[in-house]
Amino acid sequence: MNVSEIFESIQGEGALMGKPMLFIRLSGCNLSCTWCDTPYAQEKGSDMTAEEVAGTIRKSKLSHVCWTGGEPLLQKSSIEKVVQNTKDKTHCLETNGTIEIPDDVFDVITVSPKDLSKAPIIGADVYKFVVGDPLPESISEVVSYVQEHNIPAEKVYLQPLCSTSKEARYMSAIIWKACVKHSFALSPRLHTMIFDNRRGV
Repeated sequence: MNVSEIFESIQGEGALMGKPMLFIRLSGCNLSCTWCDTPYAQEKGSDMTAEEVAGTIRKSKLSHVCWTGGEPLLQKSSIEKVVQNTKDKTHCLETNGTIEIPDDVFDVITVSPKDLSKAPIIGADVYKFVVGDPLPESISEVVSYVQEHNIPAEKVYLQPLCSTSKEARYMSAIIWKACVKHSFALSPRLHTMIFDNRRGV
């Protein structure tokens, strides 16, 4: 497996925000978003076997594992091998939704669509949308997308495009109003609020 980094921290986004997790960030992505907050994950990482990754998971005392990237599903066959050998853990997926998600592998699935001109993968537990300036237009696009594809409002999370604690607080203070109006949830990037844009947290 091509691994960018593995670390323990709190989940700062989505439905499990605040939950301690072991993060496995895999290298490689099939998109090139100019505003990506982890561009280093597109570079080649460290080569690890599926058993080495599984061993790292087994050593962690944390109950939850978050598979992220880059785009982790580019290595989905390897992920499946690891999950098969660490079924006592709760496996969470963070994906951009461009690759079909395998059945019965992940316990919690978060899809973060980047191209709103394409239909989302159906069946995710959470749909997380990154919104940025100009916020009114960005939020309006998400609302139209959610309505067009009949995504349940309770599964929708709005997340600010930010890289500093100050930006996260400022934008979240504005976005929450849209969340109340449309019955969406706020995903304020808790880790950014606490640590700014640092690796390994």
